[in-house]
Amino acid sequence: MNRSVFSAVVGCCAALWVLAATGLAQSLADPAAKPAVSHRFLRLLPVGEPPPYEEEVRDGIRYEVEPAPNSIPPRQIVLGEGETAITLRLNLSRVTEPVKLPVGTAPVVLRVVGTSPDVLPVPWFTLRPPETGNVLALLWRDPGKPWSKPRSLLLPDSAAAFPAGNIRIVNLLPVETAVILGKDRIVAGAGKTVLRAIAVGTDLPLQVAYRTQAGKLQGFHSGSVLLNPNDRTQVVVYRADGENPRRPAKVVVFNEATPVAKTAPQPPPR
Repeated sequence: MNRSVFSAVVGCCAALWVLAATGLAQSLADPAAKPAVSHRFLRLLPVGEPPPYEEEVRDGIRYEVEPAPNSIPPRQIVLGEGETAITLRLNLSRVTEPVKLPVGTAPVVLRVVGTSPDVLPVPWFTLRPPETGNVLALLWRDPGKPWSKPRSLLLPDSAAAFPAGNIRIVNLLPVETAVILGKDRIVAGAGKTVLRAIAVGTDLPLQVAYRTQAGKLQGFHSGSVLLNPNDRTQVVVYRADGENPRRPAKVVVFNEATPVAKTAPQPPPR
């Protein structure tokens, strides 16, 4: 064998051995070391008002009339491309299932599913997530604007950022909003988010109001909140975007189980 080629082979083998030994030493030094996290999770929540229900009669049978284009979010969107592409169904006021999202700040392009298998998905909206952590993406449109040009707000969605036993109030209104929970009043400024710990296992009356131009709080929603020990509550207040709305504000309130971080199995005690 040529001496230079032989030297190169020996050098590569030595380098590989050093890398392997270094990794083994690190593992022995810290057996509980966790591997680097390569992904997190993304959920989407579109909020808004659906168009008025309409139907037509054809051959004596009533059929629902398809909503006008861009009056609602796309029914189905695609994340990713090729074999790794994931299809999600969008429904107003409903959170999608979580999907894996790579760690990093790469833009996430949401594409509209084609009308037929021969039609490729078309880009609809681009999210720009933070580098790490689970994300809840709120999507909405301004009154009079089409759903082809939505707006977004990305919220941290991990158990550490939004723990169990808490209520999160997201105010998408251009004015102040207030949530009266039992005897407590929680105020969120325009475009602000507030996180607050609340009583668990107690049925608390809930009222939501917005600040009018006259400076008064105008209530527009009443309900209640009952949290289980592992639950948290989301309250999203947004502008009514329907045709001739009776009130300028709407709200989505829901409880959900707090995601539990999966840990590596521990070795049995000696």
